[in-house]
Amino acid sequence: MSFILRPSSRAILCSTQIIKRQAHKKANIQVKLNQFVEGVGLQDQVVAVRPGLMRNILYPTGKASYIAKQQQDEVINTSVADALEKNAAKVEHLAQLDLKKKELLGHLEGVRQLEFNRAVVPNSDHTFGSVTAEDLISKLKEEFGLDVDKSTIEVKSEGGRIKSLGKHQVFVQIGQETAEINVVVHPAA
Repeated sequence: MSFILRPSSRAILCSTQIIKRQAHKKANIQVKLNQFVEGVGLQDQVVAVRPGLMRNILYPTGKASYIAKQQQDEVINTSVADALEKNAAKVEHLAQLDLKKKELLGHLEGVRQLEFNRAVVPNSDHTFGSVTAEDLISKLKEEFGLDVDKSTIEVKSEGGRIKSLGKHQVFVQIGQETAEINVVVHPAA
């Protein structure tokens, strides 16, 4: 009978030992970082770290300093105020970018057609030189004063270039909106 009790009592002891090991873990403490620490935080940021990390690594190297219990509320309030200021600046910056995007989109919708002249292969409508995104950017800047990024231009022709005479459609993606520009390639005289 003791044989049956022994394995079950071991299982109970093991399970209570595991619970005891988890129960004595110390809680994280609030510290102020004196410099950037990878995986922990940025300079002058208040973060929660394990006491052993602070005691053995961060404090001896001068990378962090302890915060007194009375100062924790003050430091947290100032860090919250700083975060609110940064968020307000980010929101203002995003609003300005959105306004610029809408303005650029309005100007692009005013551009109905771009015309290019290219040399033509004899007995064909293919050109020797193609019309690329760089050509479109320079034409938009030269004629309309618009500054467009190359990555926003999408040419539907093969290879992202216009290699034949005629009328082609080019799309410019600005944020969520898309502007359509007609590109006409004429034979060079």
